[in-house]
Amino acid sequence: MTLGEREQDAIRSVLAGLEGDVDVKLELGPTATPVTLLAAGGREIDSNALTQEIVEAVCALSDRVSLSVVEHEEPGPWPRTTIGAGLEYLGMPAGYELTTLVHGILEAGRAAPALSDATLERLAAIDEDVAIDVYVTPT
Repeated sequence: MTLGEREQDAIRSVLAGLEGDVDVKLELGPTATPVTLLAAGGREIDSNALTQEIVEAVCALSDRVSLSVVEHEEPGPWPRTTIGAGLEYLGMPAGYELTTLVHGILEAGRAAPALSDATLERLAAIDEDVAIDVYVTPT
């Protein structure tokens, strides 16, 4: 999946809003279960290679974004993309999910969170670790 000129221009425009540098780490390796995609005619796809192509293409559109790639030998939740200080994206950021990747990078590159003062106060009042999982589906 190569990004078209229109997509590249749109992503460049969004990433121009970065206020700070963003580190992106892409982890690849064998998955416990091969991915079969109905949109690909029901055939297995190489989600590692496609994800690497997409993430490299996005990261190359801004000098403020640096990418490191780590390859694992053991099966795991790969591909996994870590953006900034802990925003993790599991899977392939293709289709609608491309926007999630790009805006995750933008959010990680903000000088201050894009949250209201009231929300920040409520978050500061939490006195224990909290894990938040967000699932994305194109429906």
